Amino acid sequence: MTRGYTTSRDLTVEGLLISLAPILRGVRSRHPRQPDHRMAVILAGGRGTRLGALTDAIPKPMLPIDGHPFIEYLVWQLSAFDIETIVISCGYLGDVIHRHFGDGERWGVHIRYSSEETPLGTAGATRLAASLIEDERFLLLNGDSVCDVDCRRLLDAVSSEDLGAMTLTRVPDGSRYGTVELAADGRVAAFRQKDPISRPALVNAGVYAVRQQLVDLIPVDGPSSLERDVLPGLTGKISGVVSNGYFVDMGLPETYEQLQQNHQSLLRAVRRPDHFD
Repeated sequence: MTRGYTTSRDLTVEGLLISLAPILRGVRSRHPRQPDHRMAVILAGGRGTRLGALTDAIPKPMLPIDGHPFIEYLVWQLSAFDIETIVISCGYLGDVIHRHFGDGERWGVHIRYSSEETPLGTAGATRLAASLIEDERFLLLNGDSVCDVDCRRLLDAVSSEDLGAMTLTRVPDGSRYGTVELAADGRVAAFRQKDPISRPALVNAGVYAVRQQLVDLIPVDGPSSLERDVLPGLTGKISGVVSNGYFVDMGLPETYEQLQQNHQSLLRAVRRPDHFD
């Protein structure tokens, strides 16, 4: 049995948190309150193998840009939209992230940590981290990309009939990514695999607003991927919000090098406070 999931014979801390989450949400539902929607999860547990030796001693989200870890730019962005609580999902060398941020007070947020004992994939990591989220709706961000998106607008895009909303961005070359098609009503109609032909495309920008009901659909019997295992089965139930602003994925050596040489657009996208210069 993969560690981090609960059966009658497997009661790890991870498993207990996952199995108790729906029960705790049920207790909260009997004592309703107006949701604040001020919570977010950052997925920061990946190894970053495409970056080679750069991540041998440091996790990918902690690679520096202008003297600050890349993930810090995401924390600034969330803080700018009055997000109060951030759960950082850690895995590979997660203690490096924990030591840097601590409780988050310096950034004006409260930071919690969700730690994978073994790699759970983006979906499994989301399910584990969501056990630390009280809000019925919350933001979910990949820890290796930034998109200039209005986080409040994204949360508001989740209608009563939706399980979530995702940010989409247009790129000049969609061959590096899987592509997304939107229906006339603004909901996601299809997810397409990577196309070997280089052409402009609408792609997943890695910023979501999700309901806890979506989290409950994530498999519990092993590692799983949001992009491959979960989202393709939710077409028609997820709204798409297209961002025409800045987008960067720092997961390749060439894009990381570009960020090192020109980070001004990144700074504008996340609205970094002046006192962090």
